[in-house]
Amino acid sequence: MIPSHSLSNTGASKVVINRLSKLNDYDFSEPHRHDYYELFFFQDGGGEHEIDFKPFQIEHASFQIVVPGQVHQMKRAPGSSGFVFLFTHEDIIESKSVFEFLLEQRAYSVEERDPFCTFSKEEAEFIAQIISNAWKNRELMSQAIMKHTLVGLCLRMMEQMQECDSPSSSIYTKFRQLLVNNFKEIRSVSAYADELNLSPKALNEIIKKFSGTTTSDHIYRQVILEAKRLLLLGSSVKEVGFNLKFEDPAHFSKFFKKQVGLSPAEFQKVHS
Repeated sequence: MIPSHSLSNTGASKVVINRLSKLNDYDFSEPHRHDYYELFFFQDGGGEHEIDFKPFQIEHASFQIVVPGQVHQMKRAPGSSGFVFLFTHEDIIESKSVFEFLLEQRAYSVEERDPFCTFSKEEAEFIAQIISNAWKNRELMSQAIMKHTLVGLCLRMMEQMQECDSPSSSIYTKFRQLLVNNFKEIRSVSAYADELNLSPKALNEIIKKFSGTTTSDHIYRQVILEAKRLLLLGSSVKEVGFNLKFEDPAHFSKFFKKQVGLSPAEFQKVHS
């Protein structure tokens, strides 16, 4: 069963910074998810980081971001090192651009948008110095300064990631944000089109233009992604179907097998 972590469970109500070379209150090597953000900075790379079932190489001088709800597993090589910031949306709410960037990052799947960026050696050394100072002075540094430091790092990550992103439609982004927040209750293309003041046909044309797949495909994929997460968290097939608003477990199982090629029980067995 995959553990799910919360900052509130640790009694923390502030930005937390940890070194990757030491264990935190949970084991980085085990798959898990949480209700807060994690911003990783790797000074020395090595190994891989699996986020929502997709592996990413841990590269030197790189940032990686994990958003609330994602299941991830760290498989760092022995020589890999760096730091990780743990924080919530409330910690960066004073920066409108970072707040919106993280909302957008949360809306997209890792299949659509890579959750990492790399830097030149010179800039990485500068970033490492900022983070190392924050780590060394974490007990003395006020939360206001710690949050200011985090926002600055997020801004640089945002700039670097946006330089690598292909252009996207604001309508497409708004649809993805609507979907990630409403997919359990809303499965109708026309309902999302209404929210965006578009006809279903117009919405579908925009979605296909910027993603290559239909609006319905995106809805199904979002449902399946959450189903996989819940199944690996140890929920029963019946519980997952109920959580995702299916009328009966048989309907959910049929839907899952059609999309994945395995029944929910088979999927759990393969990944146990």
